[in-house]
Amino acid sequence: MANNISGGTFRDVIQAGHVTVRGCVSGEVRAPRVPFMAPAAPGRLVDRLPVRAALDRVADARTERAAAEVVVLTGPPGIGKSGAVLHWSARRRGDFPGGVLYADMSPRGALEPADTRSVLESFVSALGTPRAETPADLAPLAAYYRHLTAHEPCLVLLDDVVTAGQVLPLLPGHPGSMVVLTSRLLLNGLRSVLPGSEPVYVRLAGLDDESCRELFLDTAGRAMTAELTDRGRELLRTVIPAFAGLPAAARLAGARAADPLEGGVEEFVRRLLALPTFQEALTVPDDPHAYSLRSVFEDSYAALEPATAAVFRGLGLNPTPEFADALVDELAGGPDAGARARRTLLNGNLLERPAPGRCRMNGLLHEYAAALARTDADEAAAVAARVTGWYLRRAAAAEHLVSGRWRRAEIFRRPALLEGVFGSDTEALDALEPDRENAAALTALEFTRGHDRTVCDLAEALRGFFFRRKHHTLWVEVAERAVRAAERLGAAGAAGAAGVAGAEVAAGAGSAGSVGSSPAAGDAAVPDDAPLVLARCHYELAFALFDQGGAESVERAGHHYGLALRHARAARHARTESSALEGLGQVAVEQGRPQDALNSFRQALRALGDLAHPRGRALLEYHMGRAASAAHLHEEAAAALLGARRLFVELPVPDRYNEARALTRYAQARLAADRADEAVAPLDEAIALLQERGAPKEEADARLTRGDAWAARGDEARAREDWRAALDTYRTLGSVGAAGARERLGEGAGG
Repeated sequence: MANNISGGTFRDVIQAGHVTVRGCVSGEVRAPRVPFMAPAAPGRLVDRLPVRAALDRVADARTERAAAEVVVLTGPPGIGKSGAVLHWSARRRGDFPGGVLYADMSPRGALEPADTRSVLESFVSALGTPRAETPADLAPLAAYYRHLTAHEPCLVLLDDVVTAGQVLPLLPGHPGSMVVLTSRLLLNGLRSVLPGSEPVYVRLAGLDDESCRELFLDTAGRAMTAELTDRGRELLRTVIPAFAGLPAAARLAGARAADPLEGGVEEFVRRLLALPTFQEALTVPDDPHAYSLRSVFEDSYAALEPATAAVFRGLGLNPTPEFADALVDELAGGPDAGARARRTLLNGNLLERPAPGRCRMNGLLHEYAAALARTDADEAAAVAARVTGWYLRRAAAAEHLVSGRWRRAEIFRRPALLEGVFGSDTEALDALEPDRENAAALTALEFTRGHDRTVCDLAEALRGFFFRRKHHTLWVEVAERAVRAAERLGAAGAAGAAGVAGAEVAAGAGSAGSVGSSPAAGDAAVPDDAPLVLARCHYELAFALFDQGGAESVERAGHHYGLALRHARAARHARTESSALEGLGQVAVEQGRPQDALNSFRQALRALGDLAHPRGRALLEYHMGRAASAAHLHEEAAAALLGARRLFVELPVPDRYNEARALTRYAQARLAADRADEAVAPLDEAIALLQERGAPKEEADARLTRGDAWAARGDEARAREDWRAALDTYRTLGSVGAAGARERLGEGAGG
């Protein structure tokens, strides 16, 4: 009898007359089957190089491990987590001789976790053990699974994990194994449950526009996209950013474009651009549930508790996808509730953290949240009013701290609403800074809704912030919109819309200026002060244009100051009449007409009459000093500017900002009088005051002037130091003042 084995290579060989092999065998016996359970990888994966590199690094370092490595791939719904993992695993499956195991960990959707025992049974079955022979209870079943996976490294893919507890029983036995899981949640709890192992977290960001374009064209089909005209390609470049970096959106749009019934890629893109939202367009008609962007988001939304779901919907009504933590608190009903809602939404990747104290929502998620909010018109109107009221109150609180000027809006007659919102003007300006785009976009939304008085109130409330931080483009945009809103208010009044307004007020509408009330109500009221509203809005636009600088802007400022003067006289409002004349005087100074300027300032003083307006008189004294200096009346200018400084300090709340401006102008007047030795000290004071108040443009102006003073005194090094600092600030602000600084430094326009 021959006692030979031939025909191949064998690891474990037993020779005997009789052998009995029982179920619980030594760990040296390998499972008889090598599974490859992963679904097919997507045919094309764009970008994702950082993700693949991170997974490669972990896979290549497995020899140093004492336990299976766990990698958590997390990100918002639709970001392409599953596709990235499957594409990577298809490329690296040969590095795992124990096979590839795969499970959908929430197959029923709505973030309902799969039964871990069922997943284990499927893994053990794939490894070659009949279901009838597997242990029934979870603990022995998990131990048997580890036994089966202990001999060779394997790759375990767990898709859409819901809880950290799902993962632990599914860790394979071989230390060279690797577990890659995807989740819409952050799964920070894994850190506490994994035995002697720190999971590696990889967060997927959105695709860049070029990658979205590639994915869209690939899905649509290259044959169809080859027929695109130059105009079609331009339209496509316009529409791609609306995919918000989501691969799911790019693929769905590509699938729609590939449908012959859609008329081709170019026609589909044209229709896409014409739609108010992309939600409907990103649905494949044949099976709208399985192939729609909405279904991608629905599971995450359905898993939210009602209070957090309401906050999520409310955030969809914010003008942009980014906002302050404090807005979440406002919508949730307070800081504690806001913190809970924010934690849930961040953990679910429905929000992300772009900066401390800020949250951001993916653009298409933001659109989805807004669509949910609008399904209940009454709720949407109430929440939109709450959002607007929150922004208005913060802007008004900042304006209240920044300046003591007179304001028209009702909210400024309710100081209790504004006190305590911010601790200082610097804190207020810093808080409004990241929300400047929200503020501008909010005025556009309110204008579209027909809430004209609210637009005017917001423009007035934002003036102090825009003025101090010099965001001229946004400032002029908002002020122009307010003028159009004020014109519409006046036109409505002339058309006799007060009767309609009375019906709406009787139905329960409140004041547009009231925080938390419906803005539509006050707008419909068509107030008797419409001429004053129009005068103030023209004045605010003129002020913004004048501060922007440049010959064209100053010319436009003069036009709007003239309109403000006309409407102020029609409204019989002395304060605004005086302010408009003051503005016309400033324009005259800027245009080289100092005598005309002095005449305007004197008329402005007469317009005040007996009105108690100490701040206005201080400002007029300041402007007359400027005009006298321009007219080469140097001593008269110096006396007026020092008098203005004294009046600003003597106000009930000292106006340190304008005190600093008066000091700067005084120094300039001294320089014009060839008295440079008297200019440096007041400029030192002015710069210190402006630094404390976060006024970079005015600080740069003072530094530029101090550089001139040092140069006149023969100190070239100090002069260049100040000019350089001024130029750096002007460049940051995009200010036309940069040209003067470059000229002093001897640099060209591009220097």
